[in-house]
Amino acid sequence: MRSVSVLLDGQGPSGARASSRVGAEVARCLQRASRFVVESQGADGAWCVPSEPRVLENAVVACSLTSVQDARAQRARERAVAWLREAAVQRHDPFVAAAERWLVDAATAVGEVPPFSALSAAAGPSARRALYLHALACALGAPGAEPGRLLADTEAALGAERGRRLKPWQRLMLLSFEAIARALLGLPLPDGTVAEVEGAQCADGSFYGMPLVTGMLHLALTRTVPDHRATGRCRQSLLADQHSDGTWRFLVSEVWDTGLMVRALRGHPGFDTAALPAALAFLASAQKDDGGWACTAPLDSDNDTTGNTLLALAGTPWADRVRPAATAYTLRCQTGEGLWTTWHSSDDDPVPDVVAHMAAGVRAAALPGVDLAPAHRWLATQGTGGHWRSDWYIPPAYGAAEIAALLPPGPHTCATTTALLTAQRSDGGWPRIPGEPYSSPTATGLAITALTHQPGTPPDAIDMALRFLIDTQTDDGTWEDRPVMAGPRPFLTATTTQIHALTARALRQILHPKRHSGAHR
Repeated sequence: MRSVSVLLDGQGPSGARASSRVGAEVARCLQRASRFVVESQGADGAWCVPSEPRVLENAVVACSLTSVQDARAQRARERAVAWLREAAVQRHDPFVAAAERWLVDAATAVGEVPPFSALSAAAGPSARRALYLHALACALGAPGAEPGRLLADTEAALGAERGRRLKPWQRLMLLSFEAIARALLGLPLPDGTVAEVEGAQCADGSFYGMPLVTGMLHLALTRTVPDHRATGRCRQSLLADQHSDGTWRFLVSEVWDTGLMVRALRGHPGFDTAALPAALAFLASAQKDDGGWACTAPLDSDNDTTGNTLLALAGTPWADRVRPAATAYTLRCQTGEGLWTTWHSSDDDPVPDVVAHMAAGVRAAALPGVDLAPAHRWLATQGTGGHWRSDWYIPPAYGAAEIAALLPPGPHTCATTTALLTAQRSDGGWPRIPGEPYSSPTATGLAITALTHQPGTPPDAIDMALRFLIDTQTDDGTWEDRPVMAGPRPFLTATTTQIHALTARALRQILHPKRHSGAHR
């Protein structure tokens, strides 16, 4: 059988011109994937799909409804508890596994809540999530929970500026922890706290469209101002947002997902005809007043979504329309070192995948006056041993897929190829996490995408990977996978649109390579 692999722009493998059986199957596979995308697009041009249910939100919301004397709220809680009793905990991280086991036990407990002490000594990002759990444990009266320590830790996290340089939803969460601790200690809330919380409430009564944040605020409000209108609106929002299976979902990231989908399938004729025009119009209309884009409308602009959206709009008339405001935003958000963080938050640092998105988006959308040399130099130092760290998706190939394409060939090139090929499994796929005993369609799609930018990739490796994607595609044209996105880290979430886009992008890259992707020229 002749390989589907030929050179793409002289830099990586593609497969559109090979008349092999695999090449024909790849085309059919991509056609099914594109058909699903077209059929699932919303009337506004976006893909607005909630993530899959997980323990974190559902345990927090169920616990927040425990003491509410309302029949509808108790029915909602019972449905969530029934789901939680059957839910599988995430096992990719020891802290997450222990935290989710405790959350399930706490939310489904009849009588005393399980002790909290085993979860109180985490470090790094887990320490911030342990604060969530400590607040919940205090509110539930769990053994090992200490309201005094919770208050001290929360006030330290808020700092002298009361958290005003943190992400808005992060600050609200901290204010909710503070309110829970003060209520338990018999202390009054700082002046203006309730008014500030109410002022941050969305029109639907939620907080930033996030059930986790809304549930934690509801927990605090019911214990401090149970009869306040903000408390009632918060509760009604939670009840309205419960899905038919009894669950709440992490977040609908319609702007991010639509940008990913455009980047994944733009260039495929069926997608370009039926879905692309409306998707581009939606993305252009989602630009915020500050010139950037947020992953979802209720949030503030973030640099990762901004770079991703610029890549999606590049080479279209829409790029011309958004360019002036996007340029001003990009220059304003660039750090003194010439890099970009994800959020406009004092506790945020530049990370390779975000910097790569912004640098590639600036180049592809032709934003004038932005010096990309510092970002390129910095990224070139990040691919240690061919491995590119990323903050928001856990498959190792995500960093390589998003970063390696931006850089000219250099010392990282062979190292990246070697690292990727070493991790390929005998079934042709790649694992979601190193060492996992099964392959992931998302990780495999990302590895193929990364390898298309690496010279010297053996054609057989690409053919094996494509065969894995062909064989794992479901009848409706999608792929099933375990959670791959971190949010909030280190908890993971699975969103079908993201899994689909990151997997299908590899097939489109093979069959319809495009030149406006931001890759090095």
